[in-house]
Amino acid sequence: MSSDRDFDPDVATWKQLADRLRQAIRSGELAPGQRVPSELGLTQEYGLSRLTVRRALQELRSEGLIVVVQSRGTFVMGEQERVVVTLGKGDQVQARMPDPEERRKYRLREGEPLVLVERVDGGTEGYGAHRVTVVGG
Repeated sequence: MSSDRDFDPDVATWKQLADRLRQAIRSGELAPGQRVPSELGLTQEYGLSRLTVRRALQELRSEGLIVVVQSRGTFVMGEQERVVVTLGKGDQVQARMPDPEERRKYRLREGEPLVLVERVDGGTEGYGAHRVTVVGG
């Protein structure tokens, strides 16, 4: 990544850092499975506060671009196969953050939103928002 410290004063610095990291991921400079520089490393490289760096990383986590693995670090997410869910007449969809039990049940990573599909027959399906495409039937 570029160590250019110039940031536009008219745009939130955390957004600009998130954009730089996002671009490094999309260009392959930071490859799937590769460790993302630590908060401390990014703080030093860009001369930013830890809070600014943390907010940028949180943005990328919420987009599903990076994942924090406890006691190991932060890594670039690999491309995941998407699941296509077709809705039938009367089926309903809800997207929200899961509670801890739902996170375990649907095997969601920390920060990954949940998409719940409630079928007209009473069944419920749950998917990680970063891995599902919902289409009408």
